[in-house]
Amino acid sequence: MKLMGGLLYDGRTATYRRVSIEVEDARLAIVEGGARAVLAQSEVLVDPPVPGVSRRLTLPGGATIETADHAAVEASWPTRDKVARAAFWLESRWSMAGVAVSITAGLAWLIIADVLPLAAEPIARSIGPRIEHAIGAQTLKSIDATFAQPSRLPAAQRDEIEQKFAAFIEGEPELDGVDLEFRRMSGPNAFALPGGTIVVADEMVDFVQSDDELLAVLAHELGHLRARHAVRLVLQRSGIAVLITAIAGDAAGMTFLAAAMPAALLNAGYSREFEIEADRYAYGHLSRHGGSPQALAGILRRFANDQHTADGRDLLARYLNSHPDLEERIRLAEAAR
Repeated sequence: MKLMGGLLYDGRTATYRRVSIEVEDARLAIVEGGARAVLAQSEVLVDPPVPGVSRRLTLPGGATIETADHAAVEASWPTRDKVARAAFWLESRWSMAGVAVSITAGLAWLIIADVLPLAAEPIARSIGPRIEHAIGAQTLKSIDATFAQPSRLPAAQRDEIEQKFAAFIEGEPELDGVDLEFRRMSGPNAFALPGGTIVVADEMVDFVQSDDELLAVLAHELGHLRARHAVRLVLQRSGIAVLITAIAGDAAGMTFLAAAMPAALLNAGYSREFEIEADRYAYGHLSRHGGSPQALAGILRRFANDQHTADGRDLLARYLNSHPDLEERIRLAEAAR
């Protein structure tokens, strides 16, 4: 049996009563004088440990018990969150915390230069489908509020593109559930969001000269989607704190990813490595579905021609600048079979 003392608050007033707490056989007994209340230990919610701060036990109905007996609480309700457990250990030992800070400062550049890019991929792949969909949905809301307006393409034209896209991904089980969203964005654009949505600007539909070119653009975005490039990009640019919260599944980290996603996709752009990886996926997907990498080479060539004359302040220029090394990508697409 584990024993501890605490202060019981009924949740309605600021007054408290001193009680004793007994924990045994997955049950918790609250003892006050001759009165004794028993409930299942699993019904009690316990807050994370913070050095120097009383632990709070929340009971069914909203009443709480505060106790300074950290050891007894930890023995009865072990902290399972690895980050919270490590933080408590460090904060409880100031000398160790000082050493940790020194080590962190000394390794900061190594982490930024080498660890973040390497860690981003496995962490991005560890994020579950439900979280990915939530990040993608929140990102689309942010884009709608800041960058995009409702599509003006006729409904019949949107339906036709969606039908052709459905046929284009048929027989690809890993692409089940991928869908298109159309928006007006003042310039040709297309980008893949976490969770399986590809946003296509009306201006991109107008810019391409054939269905083959549009499908080539979509095949490229499917490459970004399958490789989780959007999440990896934000993780690489956001620092070690967001990586840690992403590992832990922390809601704040997920919220940060969603908040940072629009600017990363529309302004920062992907690296040469990510763009070529997405192109290579597009070559294979186009070939499997009766298309040709030459369609991708054609649209890239026209992008390159427009890049030479585009106003650096307009959306087309920003889109082109976010897709680097066009000449190299054109050569690789033309050589692909």
